[in-house]
Amino acid sequence: MKRGLVWSVVATVCGVVGSLFVTPLLLTRLGPAEFGLYVLVLTLASYASFFDFGLTWAAGRYFADDAATGRRGDLVGRFFTLTYFLGGVGVLSGAGALVVGPAILRRTGTSSDAAVVWALVLAAASFALTLQINLAGTLLRGCQRFDEAGRVNTIGSVLLPLGSYVAMRLGASLNLLLAVNVLINVVVLTLYALRSRHELRTVEPTPRWSPRYLREMASFGSWSMSTRACGIVILQVDRLAVAFLGSITALTYYSVPASVASRVNAIGGAVAGSFFTRASALHAAGSHAALRRQHAAATRLLVWVASSMAAPLVLLGDEFLRAWIGPEMATHGGPVLLVLVLGYAVMAVGALDAVTLEGCGRPDLSGLTVLAWSALAIVFVLTLGPTLGVQAVAYAVAGWLAGVGLTDMVLARRVVLAPAEERTSTTLGLVLVVAATAGVAHLVRPWIDRLATALIGLAGAGLVALGVGFLVILTRGDRSLIVRQLADFLPLARLRVATATDSHRPTEP
Repeated sequence: MKRGLVWSVVATVCGVVGSLFVTPLLLTRLGPAEFGLYVLVLTLASYASFFDFGLTWAAGRYFADDAATGRRGDLVGRFFTLTYFLGGVGVLSGAGALVVGPAILRRTGTSSDAAVVWALVLAAASFALTLQINLAGTLLRGCQRFDEAGRVNTIGSVLLPLGSYVAMRLGASLNLLLAVNVLINVVVLTLYALRSRHELRTVEPTPRWSPRYLREMASFGSWSMSTRACGIVILQVDRLAVAFLGSITALTYYSVPASVASRVNAIGGAVAGSFFTRASALHAAGSHAALRRQHAAATRLLVWVASSMAAPLVLLGDEFLRAWIGPEMATHGGPVLLVLVLGYAVMAVGALDAVTLEGCGRPDLSGLTVLAWSALAIVFVLTLGPTLGVQAVAYAVAGWLAGVGLTDMVLARRVVLAPAEERTSTTLGLVLVVAATAGVAHLVRPWIDRLATALIGLAGAGLVALGVGFLVILTRGDRSLIVRQLADFLPLARLRVATATDSHRPTEP
């Protein structure tokens, strides 16, 4: 799992670096209005994920059980049943793009000519492939092959922005850009399929379609379904709400900072996805002490990483947007970035507690939490949306993220985790991290005049936050573990480089 988390960090970094180059180019070539259309068609195509019913997430738990107990036939049958089921969801997405998509676009004041309909179809095809990619990744993680899943995920994180960048440089239209996304998703799915072949081999006959597997996972996935459905409503329909309350151009000024802010939770989401199967296995084995220890260590790690990523964006985010995109983006997107970064930072830690509740057999608690906060967020937008406009959506989403994260933290500790024996000064350490980052941000802000200096300022503030957090948030055991992992990883990397060099060196006669 540790190597899988390392690859998750690498994938996150690759995605961030890629977006630094791709987003300004997309905005320049497409323009704010067409870029907003690009975001909108991708959002509309993803609405069919509601009909996943939480089964892909639940499958992680059942894949881990099947692999651990040697039920290879059940694992294979479950995987292929879900493959066909998600294929149907993908077809539904395409049908929705053709039938419902044009009407929604007209409601937002967007043309629904043939080119736009084709854009919806291509976006739906990309989404359908993404469903299969997520299922294959879940299979590998459920079989505890975190390293291999992380490697393929990293390849996808490199290819997607690279393909978009090359396409835009060659003057591609919106539809050609979406076609490139589809092609890259095909490549990533093929890589996952090659990695998964070993897990899908079995000597016993297994059904390729068995609804009993769906019913079995639905018994666990019903609450998971409500959780994911509310996530779609809040984190996807927010784009549609912005388009209704503002305009397609306003959607551009919302979606770009929202995408930047979501990176704060990228590592938290990866840790949560990996810890879900681990928590399920430890709970099933009755290893409650080990579960508490690993949960506490993962929480400290997430507080350290999330605060180190969030603090520089909160303090220098407006300057970064100004240098990256321009003053208009800083003016309209700066407040959005600020509130969403805070919300995603809380969720980055709280997501671990949500999956701990689910892995310990209490998905009802995390599901009710999401439902309650979703209702509050929707009421907030409906009440204050006409007055605050786009800002109401940003406040609602940030409040939902923070509320769900904090509630899950409390519930996990009250219901499934006993109080920790070792008390750490995490709160004080967090204050020191923010104070140190604020000092660096105050020093570098006057020097920021272009993208290079903005990145240097963000990197400097982030490194200071990482360094201070390493000393005041992590325990001595945490620091020793990280140092040992780095010490093991670096010689291995050097050995691989040396081996590759020797293999290409000509042999003497």
